[in-house]
Amino acid sequence: MNESAPIWRLKIQLLEVAPAVWRRFDTYADVTLLQLHHIIQGAMGWDLAHLYAFEDGHGYGGQFSNALRLCDVCQVGDALTYAYDFGDDWRHLVSVEKAVARPAGTYPRMVAGNRACPPEDCGGAWAYRALMSVLAGPRNARRRELVEWVGRSFDPKAFDLEEAQTRLAEYASLASPKPVS
Repeated sequence: MNESAPIWRLKIQLLEVAPAVWRRFDTYADVTLLQLHHIIQGAMGWDLAHLYAFEDGHGYGGQFSNALRLCDVCQVGDALTYAYDFGDDWRHLVSVEKAVARPAGTYPRMVAGNRACPPEDCGGAWAYRALMSVLAGPRNARRRELVEWVGRSFDPKAFDLEEAQTRLAEYASLASPKPVS
């Protein structure tokens, strides 16, 4: 990341999930796609546990190399698809909303979000919908089993901006180039 690079505001929305699960954050326009992967993982709340790919904004089109920079594949107003966990097939739309003025501080930076990320390995969008339906339904053996699996602290309506920023910063540092001694 070049600290003199423009700052772009990105919105990432998890596709095929309702109500919408999304995050908005600011980052350098020249982050590599590998760095963007780590930023998205931290912002969304995923665990860096599965394979992923960036694709053009039209779905299953050409995949992009991790070494490319975001500004190599997008401009303001463009979008691309981020696929995560090829078994569960989580698809995200990553939109470059605008260039932003650069206030003092560090980047990437969380701006906003909505709802909790689905639990890792829950089976994808259709299984997540079924999980939410069971959790919202009457108390029974299946509901107790799923509450135990997902954890009592899971609240699908929750989003904590400060927690997301902490995780985003931690994950982004994992993909940052290390100085050579």
